[in-house]
Amino acid sequence: MNKQDLSDDTEAVLLLCGRFGGEKQDAYQPLTPREYGEMAKWLIGRSLRPSDLMTDSGRDALSNVKEARLERTRVEFLLGRGTAMALALERWARGGLWVISRGDTEFPKRLRRHLKHATPPLLYGAGDKALLDLGGLAIIGSRNATESALEYTRSIAARCANEGLAVVSGGARGVDAAAMQGVTEAGGYCIGVLASDLFKSSVNRQNRIGLQEGRLVLVSPFFPEAGFNAGNAMGRNRYIYTLADQALVIDSALRSGGTWEGAVENLKHGWVPLYVRSPGDGPGNATLISEGGLPFTFKAGSIDSLTGVFGALAVRDHSYTADIVEAQRSLLQAEVESLPDSNVIEPRPEHAQDEHLGLNVPNNSSSSPQPVVTIETRSASSGSEPRGNFVTAGEVDTTIQPAAADAGHLLDMYADFSAKLPWLLGDGALSEEEICARLCIEKTQARVWLKRASEARLVEKHNKPVRYALGRQGSLC
Repeated sequence: MNKQDLSDDTEAVLLLCGRFGGEKQDAYQPLTPREYGEMAKWLIGRSLRPSDLMTDSGRDALSNVKEARLERTRVEFLLGRGTAMALALERWARGGLWVISRGDTEFPKRLRRHLKHATPPLLYGAGDKALLDLGGLAIIGSRNATESALEYTRSIAARCANEGLAVVSGGARGVDAAAMQGVTEAGGYCIGVLASDLFKSSVNRQNRIGLQEGRLVLVSPFFPEAGFNAGNAMGRNRYIYTLADQALVIDSALRSGGTWEGAVENLKHGWVPLYVRSPGDGPGNATLISEGGLPFTFKAGSIDSLTGVFGALAVRDHSYTADIVEAQRSLLQAEVESLPDSNVIEPRPEHAQDEHLGLNVPNNSSSSPQPVVTIETRSASSGSEPRGNFVTAGEVDTTIQPAAADAGHLLDMYADFSAKLPWLLGDGALSEEEICARLCIEKTQARVWLKRASEARLVEKHNKPVRYALGRQGSLC
Protein backbone atom coordinates (compact mmCIF):
# COMPACT_ATOMS: atom_id res chain seq x y z
CA MET A 1 0.00 0.00 0.00
CA ASN A 2 1.21 3.49 -0.82
CA LYS A 3 -0.17 6.98 -1.21
CA GLN A 4 -1.50 6.13 -4.67
CA ASP A 5 -3.75 3.44 -3.16
CA LEU A 6 -5.68 6.06 -1.15
CA SER A 7 -8.50 8.20 -2.45
CA ASP A 8 -7.71 11.92 -2.35
CA ASP A 9 -10.13 12.45 0.52
CA THR A 10 -8.77 9.48 2.50
CA GLU A 11 -5.25 10.85 2.13
CA ALA A 12 -6.37 14.16 3.64
CA VAL A 13 -8.33 12.49 6.46
CA LEU A 14 -5.39 10.20 7.23
CA LEU A 15 -3.08 13.22 7.51
CA LEU A 16 -5.54 14.96 9.81
CA CYS A 17 -6.53 12.04 12.04
CA GLY A 18 -4.00 9.26 11.53
CA ARG A 19 -1.19 8.25 13.85
CA PHE A 20 2.10 7.21 12.31
CA GLY A 21 4.13 6.27 15.38
CA GLY A 22 6.09 9.38 16.33
CA GLU A 23 3.41 11.74 17.60
CA LYS A 24 4.81 11.93 21.13
CA GLN A 25 7.51 14.21 19.82
CA ASP A 26 5.20 16.34 17.68
CA ALA A 27 4.00 19.81 18.54
CA TYR A 28 0.41 18.96 17.63
CA GLN A 29 -1.63 15.80 18.03
CA PRO A 30 -3.92 14.32 15.32
CA LEU A 31 -7.59 15.25 15.39
CA THR A 32 -9.83 13.12 17.55
CA PRO A 33 -12.99 11.66 15.95
CA ARG A 34 -15.06 14.37 17.64
CA GLU A 35 -12.73 17.12 16.36
CA TYR A 36 -12.85 15.70 12.87
CA GLY A 37 -16.64 15.73 13.09
CA GLU A 38 -16.50 19.46 13.79
CA MET A 39 -14.12 19.98 10.88
CA ALA A 40 -16.36 17.92 8.59
CA LYS A 41 -19.33 20.14 9.40
CA TRP A 42 -17.14 23.18 8.78
CA LEU A 43 -16.12 21.80 5.38
CA ILE A 44 -19.73 21.06 4.48
CA GLY A 45 -20.71 24.62 5.29
CA ARG A 46 -18.19 25.82 2.68
CA SER A 47 -18.96 23.19 0.05
CA LEU A 48 -15.47 21.75 0.49
CA ARG A 49 -14.19 18.18 0.54
CA PRO A 50 -11.27 17.01 2.72
CA SER A 51 -9.05 16.80 -0.38
CA ASP A 52 -9.66 20.50 -1.05
CA LEU A 53 -7.51 21.27 1.99
CA MET A 54 -4.50 20.11 -0.04
CA THR A 55 -5.05 22.92 -2.58
CA ASP A 56 -4.12 26.60 -2.35
CA SER A 57 -7.76 27.69 -2.16
CA GLY A 58 -8.43 25.15 0.57
CA ARG A 59 -5.46 26.35 2.58
CA ASP A 60 -6.75 29.90 2.26
CA ALA A 61 -10.09 28.79 3.68
CA LEU A 62 -8.29 27.62 6.83
CA SER A 63 -8.13 31.22 7.96
CA ASN A 64 -11.66 30.62 9.30
CA VAL A 65 -11.11 27.12 10.71
CA LYS A 66 -11.36 28.54 14.22
CA GLU A 67 -15.10 28.33 13.63
CA ALA A 68 -14.63 24.56 13.96
CA ARG A 69 -12.82 25.13 17.28
CA LEU A 70 -9.48 24.28 15.66
CA GLU A 71 -6.22 26.18 15.23
CA ARG A 72 -5.04 26.86 11.71
CA THR A 73 -1.42 26.15 12.64
CA ARG A 74 -2.39 22.72 13.99
CA VAL A 75 -4.35 21.77 10.87
CA GLU A 76 -1.54 22.95 8.58
CA PHE A 77 1.01 20.99 10.61
CA LEU A 78 -1.05 17.81 10.33
CA LEU A 79 -1.55 18.24 6.60
CA GLY A 80 2.21 18.59 6.21
CA ARG A 81 3.00 15.13 7.59
CA GLY A 82 3.34 13.55 4.15
CA THR A 83 6.74 11.96 4.80
CA ALA A 84 5.63 10.34 8.07
CA MET A 85 2.49 9.04 6.35
CA ALA A 86 4.46 7.57 3.45
CA LEU A 87 6.80 5.71 5.83
CA ALA A 88 3.85 4.35 7.79
CA LEU A 89 2.07 3.20 4.64
CA GLU A 90 5.22 1.37 3.57
CA ARG A 91 5.37 -0.46 6.92
CA TRP A 92 1.70 -1.35 6.85
CA ALA A 93 1.98 -2.64 3.30
CA ARG A 94 4.18 -5.46 4.56
CA GLY A 95 1.20 -6.73 6.54
CA GLY A 96 -1.19 -6.28 3.62
CA LEU A 97 -3.03 -3.45 5.37
CA TRP A 98 -5.35 -0.95 3.73
CA VAL A 99 -6.94 2.31 4.88
CA ILE A 100 -10.38 3.70 4.02
CA SER A 101 -12.24 6.78 5.21
CA ARG A 102 -15.95 7.14 5.81
CA GLY A 103 -16.49 8.82 2.45
CA ASP A 104 -15.11 5.83 0.49
CA THR A 105 -17.55 3.53 -1.30
CA GLU A 106 -15.98 0.52 0.48
CA PHE A 107 -16.71 1.94 3.92
CA PRO A 108 -19.26 -0.36 5.62
CA LYS A 109 -22.76 1.01 5.26
CA ARG A 110 -23.94 -0.37 8.58
CA LEU A 111 -21.47 1.77 10.51
CA ARG A 112 -22.64 4.96 8.83
CA ARG A 113 -26.29 4.03 9.23
CA HIS A 114 -26.10 3.16 12.92
CA LEU A 115 -23.40 5.50 14.23
CA LYS A 116 -24.06 8.60 12.13
CA HIS A 117 -21.76 11.37 13.48
CA ALA A 118 -19.97 8.88 15.74
CA THR A 119 -18.78 6.95 12.70
CA PRO A 120 -14.96 6.71 12.87
CA PRO A 121 -13.15 8.90 10.31
CA LEU A 122 -10.83 6.03 9.32
CA LEU A 123 -10.80 2.25 9.23
CA TYR A 124 -7.62 0.21 8.93
CA GLY A 125 -7.86 -3.39 7.85
CA ALA A 126 -6.55 -6.49 6.12
CA GLY A 127 -8.46 -8.84 3.86
CA ASP A 128 -11.37 -8.45 1.47
CA LYS A 129 -13.17 -5.18 2.23
CA ALA A 130 -16.36 -6.57 0.65
CA LEU A 131 -16.78 -8.83 3.70
CA LEU A 132 -17.44 -5.74 5.84
CA ASP A 133 -20.93 -5.52 4.35
CA LEU A 134 -21.91 -9.14 5.02
CA GLY A 135 -23.56 -8.45 8.37
CA GLY A 136 -24.28 -11.70 10.20
CA LEU A 137 -24.10 -12.64 13.87
CA ALA A 138 -21.94 -10.81 16.41
CA ILE A 139 -20.77 -13.30 19.04
CA ILE A 140 -19.67 -11.69 22.30
CA GLY A 141 -18.51 -13.01 25.64
CA SER A 142 -15.95 -13.17 28.38
CA ARG A 143 -12.20 -13.60 27.97
CA ASN A 144 -12.38 -16.05 30.87
CA ALA A 145 -15.34 -18.13 29.71
CA THR A 146 -15.74 -21.72 30.86
CA GLU A 147 -14.75 -24.55 28.55
CA SER A 148 -18.41 -25.48 28.07
CA ALA A 149 -19.16 -21.91 27.00
CA LEU A 150 -16.26 -21.97 24.53
CA GLU A 151 -17.41 -25.28 23.08
CA TYR A 152 -20.92 -23.89 22.70
CA THR A 153 -19.47 -20.80 20.99
CA ARG A 154 -17.51 -22.89 18.49
CA SER A 155 -20.59 -24.96 17.66
CA ILE A 156 -22.79 -21.89 17.11
CA ALA A 157 -20.10 -20.28 14.92
CA ALA A 158 -19.78 -23.48 12.87
CA ARG A 159 -23.56 -23.54 12.46
CA CYS A 160 -23.36 -19.95 11.18
CA ALA A 161 -20.88 -21.08 8.52
CA ASN A 162 -23.12 -23.96 7.44
CA GLU A 163 -26.15 -21.66 7.15
CA GLY A 164 -24.36 -18.86 5.30
CA LEU A 165 -24.16 -16.40 8.21
CA ALA A 166 -20.96 -14.44 8.71
CA VAL A 167 -19.63 -14.08 12.26
CA VAL A 168 -18.50 -10.75 13.73
CA SER A 169 -16.22 -10.91 16.76
CA GLY A 170 -13.60 -8.96 18.63
CA GLY A 171 -10.44 -11.01 18.18
CA ALA A 172 -9.68 -11.29 21.91
CA ARG A 173 -9.02 -14.54 23.73
CA GLY A 174 -11.91 -16.52 25.14
CA VAL A 175 -15.28 -16.31 23.40
CA ASP A 176 -13.97 -14.07 20.59
CA ALA A 177 -11.23 -16.49 19.62
CA ALA A 178 -13.58 -19.49 19.88
CA ALA A 179 -16.10 -17.80 17.59
CA MET A 180 -13.48 -16.97 14.97
CA GLN A 181 -12.04 -20.47 15.18
CA GLY A 182 -15.44 -22.12 14.87
CA VAL A 183 -16.58 -20.22 11.80
CA THR A 184 -13.30 -20.29 9.87
CA GLU A 185 -12.68 -24.00 10.48
CA ALA A 186 -16.18 -24.69 9.15
CA GLY A 187 -15.41 -22.72 5.98
CA GLY A 188 -17.46 -19.64 6.81
CA TYR A 189 -16.79 -15.92 6.82
CA CYS A 190 -15.55 -13.84 9.74
CA ILE A 191 -15.17 -10.13 10.49
CA GLY A 192 -12.66 -9.53 13.28
CA VAL A 193 -12.88 -6.08 14.91
CA LEU A 194 -9.61 -5.47 16.73
CA ALA A 195 -8.82 -3.00 19.49
CA SER A 196 -5.03 -3.41 19.18
CA ASP A 197 -2.16 -5.00 17.25
CA LEU A 198 -3.85 -5.04 13.85
CA PHE A 199 -0.46 -5.04 12.12
CA LYS A 200 0.78 -8.04 14.13
CA SER A 201 -2.50 -9.88 13.71
CA SER A 202 -2.42 -9.40 9.95
CA VAL A 203 0.85 -11.33 9.67
CA ASN A 204 -0.15 -14.03 12.16
CA ARG A 205 0.11 -17.38 10.38
CA GLN A 206 -3.36 -18.60 11.31
CA ASN A 207 -4.97 -15.32 10.29
CA ARG A 208 -3.02 -15.23 7.03
CA ILE A 209 -4.73 -18.42 5.89
CA GLY A 210 -8.19 -16.93 6.35
CA LEU A 211 -7.13 -13.62 4.82
CA GLN A 212 -5.61 -15.27 1.75
CA GLU A 213 -8.64 -17.52 1.25
CA GLY A 214 -10.92 -14.48 1.37
CA ARG A 215 -12.88 -15.77 4.38
CA LEU A 216 -11.52 -13.37 7.00
CA VAL A 217 -11.28 -9.61 7.21
CA LEU A 218 -9.62 -7.81 10.13
CA VAL A 219 -10.55 -4.21 10.81
CA SER A 220 -9.84 -1.55 13.42
CA PRO A 221 -10.53 2.18 13.84
CA PHE A 222 -7.33 2.50 15.89
CA PHE A 223 -3.66 2.96 15.01
CA PRO A 224 -2.60 -0.38 13.45
CA GLU A 225 0.49 -0.66 15.64
CA ALA A 226 -1.23 0.27 18.92
CA GLY A 227 -0.78 -2.08 21.87
CA PHE A 228 -3.56 -3.05 24.23
CA ASN A 229 -5.50 -0.15 25.69
CA ALA A 230 -8.51 -0.67 27.93
CA GLY A 231 -10.28 2.37 26.50
CA ASN A 232 -9.89 1.13 22.94
CA ALA A 233 -11.04 -2.35 23.98
CA MET A 234 -14.24 -0.85 25.39
CA GLY A 235 -14.65 1.55 22.48
CA ARG A 236 -14.52 -1.11 19.77
CA ASN A 237 -17.64 -2.85 21.17
CA ARG A 238 -19.94 -0.55 19.22
CA TYR A 239 -18.23 -1.48 15.97
CA ILE A 240 -18.76 -5.19 16.60
CA TYR A 241 -22.49 -4.62 17.08
CA THR A 242 -22.99 -2.18 14.23
CA LEU A 243 -21.24 -4.38 11.67
CA ALA A 244 -23.68 -7.22 12.42
CA ASP A 245 -27.39 -7.92 11.89
CA GLN A 246 -27.92 -9.44 15.35
CA ALA A 247 -25.79 -10.16 18.40
CA LEU A 248 -25.46 -13.08 20.79
CA VAL A 249 -23.97 -12.72 24.27
CA ILE A 250 -22.56 -16.08 25.36
CA ASP A 251 -21.70 -15.08 28.92
CA SER A 252 -21.44 -11.76 30.74
CA ALA A 253 -20.30 -10.49 34.10
CA LEU A 254 -22.87 -8.60 36.16
CA ARG A 255 -22.77 -4.82 35.60
CA SER A 256 -19.05 -4.73 34.81
CA GLY A 257 -16.62 -5.55 32.04
CA GLY A 258 -16.58 -5.03 28.29
CA THR A 259 -19.24 -7.62 27.46
CA TRP A 260 -21.75 -6.05 29.84
CA GLU A 261 -20.97 -2.46 28.79
CA GLY A 262 -21.19 -3.30 25.10
CA ALA A 263 -24.52 -5.08 25.54
CA VAL A 264 -25.94 -2.15 27.53
CA GLU A 265 -24.78 0.34 24.89
CA ASN A 266 -26.44 -1.72 22.16
CA LEU A 267 -29.68 -1.92 24.13
CA LYS A 268 -29.52 1.81 24.68
CA HIS A 269 -29.19 2.68 20.99
CA GLY A 270 -31.18 -0.24 19.56
CA TRP A 271 -28.61 -1.03 16.87
CA VAL A 272 -29.33 -4.75 16.49
CA PRO A 273 -31.40 -7.40 18.30
CA LEU A 274 -29.54 -8.60 21.38
CA TYR A 275 -29.84 -12.29 22.17
CA VAL A 276 -28.50 -13.66 25.46
CA ARG A 277 -27.65 -17.32 26.03
CA SER A 278 -30.13 -18.80 28.46
CA PRO A 279 -29.26 -20.41 30.71
CA GLY A 280 -25.69 -19.15 30.65
CA ASP A 281 -22.67 -19.49 32.89
CA GLY A 282 -22.24 -15.72 33.35
CA PRO A 283 -23.94 -14.00 36.30
CA GLY A 284 -24.97 -11.10 34.05
CA ASN A 285 -26.95 -13.14 31.51
CA ALA A 286 -30.24 -13.23 33.41
CA THR A 287 -30.00 -9.52 34.24
CA LEU A 288 -29.38 -8.59 30.60
CA ILE A 289 -32.52 -10.53 29.69
CA SER A 290 -34.52 -8.76 32.39
CA GLU A 291 -33.32 -5.41 31.01
CA GLY A 292 -34.33 -6.09 27.43
CA GLY A 293 -32.17 -8.88 26.00
CA LEU A 294 -33.92 -11.70 24.14
CA PRO A 295 -33.41 -15.17 25.68
CA PHE A 296 -31.47 -17.49 23.36
CA THR A 297 -32.29 -21.10 24.20
CA PHE A 298 -30.98 -22.68 20.98
CA LYS A 299 -29.24 -26.00 21.65
CA ALA A 300 -25.93 -26.62 19.92
CA GLY A 301 -27.10 -29.97 18.54
CA SER A 302 -30.56 -28.78 17.49
CA ILE A 303 -31.83 -29.73 14.04
CA ASP A 304 -33.67 -26.40 13.82
CA SER A 305 -32.36 -23.65 11.58
CA LEU A 306 -30.29 -21.04 13.38
CA THR A 307 -31.32 -18.41 10.84
CA GLY A 308 -34.93 -19.28 11.59
CA VAL A 309 -34.41 -18.19 15.19
CA PHE A 310 -33.31 -14.77 14.03
CA GLY A 311 -35.59 -14.46 11.01
CA ALA A 312 -38.71 -13.49 12.92
CA LEU A 313 -37.07 -10.46 14.53
CA ALA A 314 -34.02 -9.48 12.49
CA VAL A 315 -34.56 -8.02 9.04
CA ARG A 316 -31.45 -6.54 7.47
CA ASP A 317 -32.41 -2.92 7.16
CA HIS A 318 -34.88 -2.92 10.08
CA SER A 319 -33.11 -4.93 12.71
CA TYR A 320 -35.74 -4.28 15.38
CA THR A 321 -39.46 -4.03 15.09
CA ALA A 322 -40.68 -0.80 16.68
CA ASP A 323 -42.22 -2.53 19.67
CA ILE A 324 -39.00 -4.40 20.51
CA VAL A 325 -36.98 -1.19 20.31
CA GLU A 326 -39.40 0.61 22.57
CA ALA A 327 -39.56 -2.27 25.04
CA GLN A 328 -35.78 -2.66 25.29
CA ARG A 329 -35.19 1.05 25.67
CA SER A 330 -37.87 1.49 28.33
CA LEU A 331 -36.60 -1.49 30.30
CA LEU A 332 -33.13 0.00 30.22
CA GLN A 333 -34.06 3.61 30.98
CA ALA A 334 -32.18 3.68 34.30
CA GLU A 335 -29.04 2.33 32.61
CA VAL A 336 -29.32 4.89 29.82
CA GLU A 337 -29.52 7.81 32.23
CA SER A 338 -26.44 6.58 34.08
CA LEU A 339 -24.21 6.26 31.01
CA PRO A 340 -21.69 9.06 30.34
CA ASP A 341 -22.57 11.72 27.78
CA SER A 342 -19.61 10.69 25.62
CA ASN A 343 -21.55 7.61 24.58
CA VAL A 344 -24.44 9.59 23.14
CA ILE A 345 -24.63 9.44 19.36
CA GLU A 346 -25.18 12.85 17.82
CA PRO A 347 -28.03 13.16 15.29
CA ARG A 348 -26.90 13.59 11.72
CA PRO A 349 -27.20 17.01 10.07
CA GLU A 350 -29.66 17.41 7.23
CA HIS A 351 -27.26 19.41 5.05
CA ALA A 352 -27.47 18.35 1.43
CA GLN A 353 -23.70 17.90 1.13
CA ASP A 354 -23.23 15.51 4.07
CA GLU A 355 -22.84 12.55 1.74
CA HIS A 356 -19.50 13.47 0.19
CA LEU A 357 -17.90 13.43 3.64
CA GLY A 358 -19.52 10.14 4.57
CA LEU A 359 -21.38 11.81 7.42
CA ASN A 360 -24.87 10.69 6.57
CA VAL A 361 -26.68 7.41 6.55
CA PRO A 362 -27.15 6.44 2.89
CA ASN A 363 -30.77 6.65 1.82
CA ASN A 364 -31.82 3.22 0.65
CA SER A 365 -34.22 4.71 -1.85
CA SER A 366 -31.45 6.67 -3.55
CA SER A 367 -31.16 6.34 -7.29
CA SER A 368 -27.37 6.15 -7.04
CA PRO A 369 -26.15 2.64 -7.94
CA GLN A 370 -23.97 0.81 -5.41
CA PRO A 371 -21.93 -2.36 -5.55
CA VAL A 372 -23.63 -5.36 -4.01
CA VAL A 373 -21.94 -8.46 -2.61
CA THR A 374 -23.62 -11.72 -3.52
CA ILE A 375 -22.76 -14.80 -1.45
CA GLU A 376 -22.89 -18.33 -2.74
CA THR A 377 -23.34 -20.79 0.09
CA ARG A 378 -22.94 -24.54 0.04
CA SER A 379 -24.58 -27.07 2.24
CA ALA A 380 -22.67 -28.77 5.02
CA SER A 381 -22.41 -31.87 2.86
CA SER A 382 -20.53 -30.09 0.07
CA GLY A 383 -17.12 -30.70 1.55
CA SER A 384 -14.44 -28.24 2.53
CA GLU A 385 -14.63 -25.99 -0.53
CA PRO A 386 -14.81 -22.28 0.34
CA ARG A 387 -18.39 -21.19 0.91
CA GLY A 388 -18.53 -18.05 -1.15
CA ASN A 389 -18.25 -16.37 -4.49
CA PHE A 390 -18.16 -12.59 -4.23
CA VAL A 391 -19.55 -10.78 -7.22
CA THR A 392 -19.85 -7.02 -7.65
CA ALA A 393 -23.07 -6.27 -9.44
CA GLY A 394 -23.13 -3.83 -12.33
CA GLU A 395 -24.59 -0.37 -12.01
CA VAL A 396 -28.35 -0.19 -12.51
CA ASP A 397 -30.99 2.44 -11.92
CA THR A 398 -32.64 1.51 -8.64
CA THR A 399 -35.11 4.36 -8.43
CA ILE A 400 -38.26 2.55 -7.37
CA GLN A 401 -41.39 3.89 -9.06
CA PRO A 402 -44.62 1.96 -9.61
CA ALA A 403 -45.05 1.06 -13.26
CA ALA A 404 -47.15 3.50 -15.27
CA ALA A 405 -49.57 0.71 -16.13
CA ASP A 406 -50.35 0.34 -12.43
CA ALA A 407 -51.49 3.93 -11.98
CA GLY A 408 -55.10 3.12 -12.48
CA HIS A 409 -55.06 -0.14 -10.56
CA LEU A 410 -54.96 0.82 -6.90
CA LEU A 411 -55.44 -2.78 -5.78
CA ASP A 412 -52.32 -4.02 -7.59
CA MET A 413 -49.97 -4.88 -4.69
CA TYR A 414 -46.94 -4.95 -6.97
CA ALA A 415 -46.48 -1.20 -6.42
CA ASP A 416 -46.22 -1.83 -2.67
CA PHE A 417 -43.84 -4.72 -3.29
CA SER A 418 -41.58 -2.66 -5.55
CA ALA A 419 -41.53 0.21 -3.05
CA LYS A 420 -40.20 -2.16 -0.39
CA LEU A 421 -37.30 -3.42 -2.52
CA PRO A 422 -34.73 -0.78 -1.42
CA TRP A 423 -35.55 -1.52 2.23
CA LEU A 424 -35.47 -5.26 1.67
CA LEU A 425 -32.34 -5.54 -0.51
CA GLY A 426 -30.47 -2.50 0.73
CA ASP A 427 -27.56 -4.47 2.22
CA GLY A 428 -27.25 -7.31 -0.25
CA ALA A 429 -28.82 -10.02 -2.32
CA LEU A 430 -31.51 -12.39 -1.03
CA SER A 431 -32.95 -15.65 -2.29
CA GLU A 432 -36.61 -16.15 -3.17
CA GLU A 433 -37.12 -18.03 0.09
CA GLU A 434 -35.62 -15.21 2.16
CA ILE A 435 -37.72 -12.60 0.36
CA CYS A 436 -40.88 -14.65 0.94
CA ALA A 437 -40.12 -15.11 4.63
CA ARG A 438 -39.40 -11.43 5.23
CA LEU A 439 -42.42 -10.12 3.35
CA CYS A 440 -44.75 -12.97 4.41
CA ILE A 441 -45.85 -13.74 0.84
CA GLU A 442 -46.23 -16.94 -1.14
CA LYS A 443 -43.31 -18.11 -3.25
CA THR A 444 -45.36 -18.24 -6.44
CA GLN A 445 -46.44 -14.61 -5.97
CA ALA A 446 -42.89 -13.52 -5.15
CA ARG A 447 -41.61 -15.21 -8.30
CA VAL A 448 -44.12 -13.33 -10.48
CA TRP A 449 -43.29 -9.96 -8.90
CA LEU A 450 -39.53 -10.56 -8.98
CA LYS A 451 -39.74 -11.42 -12.68
CA ARG A 452 -41.65 -8.20 -13.24
CA ALA A 453 -39.15 -6.18 -11.21
CA SER A 454 -36.26 -7.81 -13.06
CA GLU A 455 -37.76 -6.92 -16.44
CA ALA A 456 -38.15 -3.34 -15.21
CA ARG A 457 -34.49 -3.41 -14.08
CA LEU A 458 -35.46 -2.66 -10.50
CA VAL A 459 -33.55 -5.73 -9.37
CA GLU A 460 -30.75 -7.88 -10.74
CA LYS A 461 -30.95 -11.64 -10.77
CA HIS A 462 -27.75 -13.53 -9.90
CA ASN A 463 -27.26 -17.23 -10.41
CA LYS A 464 -25.51 -20.06 -8.54
CA PRO A 465 -27.48 -19.75 -6.33
CA VAL A 466 -30.38 -17.64 -7.56
CA ARG A 467 -30.49 -14.39 -5.60
CA TYR A 468 -31.88 -10.92 -6.23
CA ALA A 469 -30.04 -7.66 -5.55
CA LEU A 470 -30.24 -3.93 -6.03
CA GLY A 471 -27.30 -2.11 -7.59
CA ARG A 472 -26.15 0.83 -5.51
CA GLN A 473 -23.14 3.12 -5.19
CA GLY A 474 -21.80 4.63 -2.02
CA SER A 475 -20.93 8.27 -1.39
CA LEU A 476 -19.05 10.17 -4.02
CA CYS A 477 -15.61 10.01 -2.43
